[in-house]
Amino acid sequence: MRGSTTGARDGLAPKMRRSQAKMRRRRKGKKKNVVLVIAVACVFMFTPAQEHLMVFWHDLQDEIMQKLFRSFEYPVEVEYTLQQQIEVSNAANGGAAVFTQHVSLPPQRTSTIPVYDSGIQVNHFEYNTGNGDPLSATRLQEVRSMTVHLSGQSVDIICDGCQSRLQGDAMNIGGDLLYWDYNAGTCSFGACLKWESSLQPGETKVLRIEYDIWGRSFTWWATGEIPGKVTGKSFAISESTSGDFDDIIDRGFGVWHTSFGDHAQWNARSGLTAQKYGTWAIDGTEPIHVKTTANSILSSLPASKQDNVFAFGKATFDWLRDNVPYDSNAPVDGSRSGSLCIEERLGDCDEQSNAFMSILRTKKVPTWYEFGALTGVTYEVWESHAWANIMIPYSDDWCEQKQVTMDTCFVLASVDVVNSKWLLHTPTAFTNYVEIASPAGSNVNEYYLSLSGQWTPGALARNVYWQTIAGPVMSSGTFTVG
Repeated sequence: MRGSTTGARDGLAPKMRRSQAKMRRRRKGKKKNVVLVIAVACVFMFTPAQEHLMVFWHDLQDEIMQKLFRSFEYPVEVEYTLQQQIEVSNAANGGAAVFTQHVSLPPQRTSTIPVYDSGIQVNHFEYNTGNGDPLSATRLQEVRSMTVHLSGQSVDIICDGCQSRLQGDAMNIGGDLLYWDYNAGTCSFGACLKWESSLQPGETKVLRIEYDIWGRSFTWWATGEIPGKVTGKSFAISESTSGDFDDIIDRGFGVWHTSFGDHAQWNARSGLTAQKYGTWAIDGTEPIHVKTTANSILSSLPASKQDNVFAFGKATFDWLRDNVPYDSNAPVDGSRSGSLCIEERLGDCDEQSNAFMSILRTKKVPTWYEFGALTGVTYEVWESHAWANIMIPYSDDWCEQKQVTMDTCFVLASVDVVNSKWLLHTPTAFTNYVEIASPAGSNVNEYYLSLSGQWTPGALARNVYWQTIAGPVMSSGTFTVG
């Protein structure tokens, strides 16, 4: 909190820690797989092992352990009901408080861009005249309903026929005001709901939201080890079909380049956060850690691939997975910048995303944030989460061969570094907000500064809880990513 008129971040910084259910599954897996490790070790214990074999084992064991213990299980499709509960409390010794809480209206997520209006048709590709109908985008997340519960009343926000209700026509529920807007008017960062209220000393109020959700897994990676029952491979991208850095500006009418790629510095912070964790969350100009790492990653690629957007992005993803461990005790008063994450070789979900996007923006590759909540395949435990998106152009040759217009010949794909999801979306991640371009990434801070108003310094506390209250129903089963 920063004084009597202030803002509170939505969870301060999105964190992804292993859920209890996931840890239980992994412990079971370790009991089975440790037999293999012991068996291999016995080869060295009970045979006259040569020195070169011992060196080989030392180099190999880390890779074996990673393969054994870092697998992830995901549903192919799922239906469930998610509850978000927001509690705002005023201390007994505090004065009267007045606050406004905003909540992002989640998008109908597709394999190209988020769609807030379900009537909008978005296509992956437009074909040259006479060469076929456009290839429609695939729906990844449908928020079939969003119901707000406040003081014993229920209000449908997202539903068939639901419309925006602006501040001048706000609902008055026991003196509290509710209003919402599907456009970036009420909230500058995008579609949102606002709750205006007041609290007396010692008083607590609760806003409860239920989301009925359907989701599916999707891959944008043509050659990844993802089973065929996961949608997307028929028109996914690979290193061999990727375009070069210069192709970025020629795709999407240059919008993605202008909106994100052409801005090396992104999401400015101020005050103590800037002093402790870096002024820019994303900074592709930082010379010591970001640029040096980017140059090292590029030089590790074959000369013929050093201009390849896919190859650079995947190599950056792999470098972070190999060199930056997940920090389960990451700061709660801010998040490390990409540069600091690389320097300290440690980071949680948003911090490793900052590092990934900082490195990519050294070459003007468009990258941007996605925020929401994350669970495991049992849907038992949820936590706030953040990950990245990337724009990758197809090569001119591929576009011409497929007779796809150059302006539509690219993919917009998810990258979740800490969960080993390269160009993979899974419905264990609930998308609450996908960043909309803004000057220097100001929308990110607007999204997270979700509580504002006036109260006695230190008197107001806010807690957010996520819980599955129905489901999950997985009619198409699950799959595993190693």
